[in-house]
Amino acid sequence: MGEQRSGVVDSRRLLFSGIILLALYLILDLVVEAGLSQTFDVNVFFAVNSTILPAWVDSVMVLFSLYGREAVWGGLIVVLFFLGGEREKKAAMTMGLVFLLLIGVGHVAKGLDSRLRPYDVLEGVRLLVPGESDASFPSGHTLIVAGGAVVAWLRLKRGLAALLTVEAKLVALSRVYVGVHYPTDLVGGALLGAGLALIICSQSRLIDSIYEKLPHSIRESGRHLTAC
Repeated sequence: MGEQRSGVVDSRRLLFSGIILLALYLILDLVVEAGLSQTFDVNVFFAVNSTILPAWVDSVMVLFSLYGREAVWGGLIVVLFFLGGEREKKAAMTMGLVFLLLIGVGHVAKGLDSRLRPYDVLEGVRLLVPGESDASFPSGHTLIVAGGAVVAWLRLKRGLAALLTVEAKLVALSRVYVGVHYPTDLVGGALLGAGLALIICSQSRLIDSIYEKLPHSIRESGRHLTAC
């Protein structure tokens, strides 16, 4: 009975925390749309984007920007689901659900926003990757990796979650470094992604029920590997 009540309380906390983050995202969106953050954004953007570092740093940042989202997190889901035990499979399934939701929400959010990319309005931008045609706010890359990092902290071992969080931060930073986002784009993406991920994770019973409906062969696959 105590464990059940604790689970309910934890779910409510996750839900409440997610709602708070979404409210902060909406406030930030209004600030950005009103242009109140532009001076701050431009100053920080150029502090990051115009910093001259060794060529290998540019290459690393480009790799994180281009492949740190789909390749790393998509590959992670596949590995966790097919090679992990029950804990890892549930985490992979949760990440998949979160990512599907975030892709749709991100598309809508960008469609409602009119912020142009830094390279479209500023001179002297170092653009290290191909330009994009959608809105700058929020950062779609940060949206996804922030949601993934939240799921990792709630559903995976701390060591792996910490490693994935570092990767997520590098992906987000790389988007400013390569010239395609302002700093507040990253903050907006993080708030939206983390907020929705917390709300999804608060529905643990629903996730467990979906997991239990999977074929027995899938639920049992990979368990011998985690036991080794």
